[in-house]
Amino acid sequence: MSPLRRWWTYLLSKRSEVAALDYKDAYMAKVIVDIHRLRSDKAQAMVPLRALHPIHGIDRESALQATRARARALSARREELLAHGRLDLAALNEIIPSVSQIKVVQDGERWLAFEGNGRLYAMREAFGEDCALLVEVEQYRFARPHKIQRRLRRIRRLNALE
Repeated sequence: MSPLRRWWTYLLSKRSEVAALDYKDAYMAKVIVDIHRLRSDKAQAMVPLRALHPIHGIDRESALQATRARARALSARREELLAHGRLDLAALNEIIPSVSQIKVVQDGERWLAFEGNGRLYAMREAFGEDCALLVEVEQYRFARPHKIQRRLRRIRRLNALE
């Protein structure tokens, strides 16, 4: 499927969520724009699943359905993936494809996922929250990360995750 068609399909799948947007979503969108605007660098990183933390819950029906389907796909290959010890980009794209990678900002010992929360919840369902399976992510880095980290923690608090 072409990249343009993938994005179009992705946008169409999100249209039912637009009506349910609230102030938390607007703030989150602004922070994500700032992440892209202010980053000094980005790189691939392998992070233990237990160190990856979502910035929001999955509570809209379309997102819940996608998360359940992804969890089933991962569970079907659970033993193979655990034996391999890693869920790299190739495996992620094969098993639970998405328009973008899981994107994170490191905050001390944890990594806050600002993109890919549904995939993260699916992995937690399939492998457990305390799993050491390494997951390949795209890490966004900053010369002075404190402001972005503080904003991501605020989003987590607004979504009752902290």
